[in-house]
Amino acid sequence: MMKFYTIISVRNISNDKIFNNNEIRLFAIMRNESLRLPHFFEYYKSLGVDRFFLIDNSSTDDSVQIALQCQAVHVFRTTDSYVNHWYWMEHLLEKYGKGYWCVVVDIDELLYFPQAEKLSIPKFCQFLEETGSTAFRALLLDMYADKPVNSSNYTPGQNPLTVVSNFDKEYEKIQFSFFDRLRWQFFESIIFTGGMRDRVFGKSTPPSILSKIPLFKYLPDTYLVQGMHAINGAQISDLQGVVIHTKFIHDFIEEVREECVREQHYGNAFYYKHFNQRITQNPSLNLSFSGSVRFQDSAQLVELGLMKTSEQFEEFVRTQTEAENTPST
Repeated sequence: MMKFYTIISVRNISNDKIFNNNEIRLFAIMRNESLRLPHFFEYYKSLGVDRFFLIDNSSTDDSVQIALQCQAVHVFRTTDSYVNHWYWMEHLLEKYGKGYWCVVVDIDELLYFPQAEKLSIPKFCQFLEETGSTAFRALLLDMYADKPVNSSNYTPGQNPLTVVSNFDKEYEKIQFSFFDRLRWQFFESIIFTGGMRDRVFGKSTPPSILSKIPLFKYLPDTYLVQGMHAINGAQISDLQGVVIHTKFIHDFIEEVREECVREQHYGNAFYYKHFNQRITQNPSLNLSFSGSVRFQDSAQLVELGLMKTSEQFEEFVRTQTEAENTPST
């Protein structure tokens, strides 16, 4: 792999003896995420993530300081253009993710799976292992408030679902072609698109890809596509989850304007510019409509078809829950 980046470790992690093969490891890239980081860490630690590997890309706030205050959080820094971000991610996954169950998300994304209220992520991965699966597909579920985005105020540490508690329930499923840089060939994968993105901002070409592979076991033949939208060389579970997307809070409009100027995201900030067209027309944009649904729990999302479970998985959860609630003798 050619190097287009310079990554510096902020916290030395070489020969760390507390590493073990059963860890659930999370990988993410951040830039000025001090608003979301406190709840991000709280959420994923409560879910059962053991260790975090974060790449900071030129933050000007106290994101790095917040991250370094937490145990089992390892921070790397780069000032290179975000254009090269997937090379950074591949580098860290290759060095610290091989053989592990890996969570790969953005800081504004919260992995959510069927029965997540009852089951930890290590137990969830246990079920995936037992059923021969090495990856888990999810819908990126855009959450929004019932008020204008610029007044959807959020404070650090707050559960974002108390602010952005609504979502669209209608999405499309289509086939899309992705490029595998490991095999140097294209492959087809199912993706989700539509939802609030198309309803509010209009359809785009290429479409808004709302598919995520947020959890997978990194094996030698595995290739995760940029943006976590698809995976090749993996056995994807029949179960399906969502990634709760918390982008659309009060800082969204400022972020859009900044990224339109920086032009470091996909296609010179193609999607941000797509957002900005609508924001320019209406700076007090409200994303809700009469068909918006208020978030309740994982059972609701299964009932709506946004998540998928199975009888085998439900029995597994029952068994695990009973075992945990049985007093030891």
